[in-house]
Amino acid sequence: PAGFVADGLLAACKTNFVTLQEAWDRSDIGSLRAMMTDDVMAQIKSRLAENESHGGGVCNKTDVLRLDAKLLGIEGLTDVYMASVEFSGMIREDASAGPSPFREVWNMTKQRNGAGGWLVAGVQALQ
Repeated sequence: PAGFVADGLLAACKTNFVTLQEAWDRSDIGSLRAMMTDDVMAQIKSRLAENESHGGGVCNKTDVLRLDAKLLGIEGLTDVYMASVEFSGMIREDASAGPSPFREVWNMTKQRNGAGGWLVAGVQALQ
């Protein structure tokens, strides 16, 4: 996109990663919805409902101990820009457990007309 700054996108993506993780832990549908496409939100709602039915209402607390982000690519589609960002690092999802490495690719979209920010359009776990 015109005026695109990769470092700015990556900094925002890292902030959004932590914010989304915190919203996931709280099952905060409103916060999650503001940062995701409709398709991803439908998947997340389903997973949250599944977690709730199996977790007995116990809140999760994820600590993001290290977070790296790398822009894999960006392209202009018909009505959106799509960026692929690889996240990696260390997280702890259980206070009684040690940290675990993770690697994911997030596809982010932004309207070409400039309205709105980048939304999570897909997530693929690599590790």
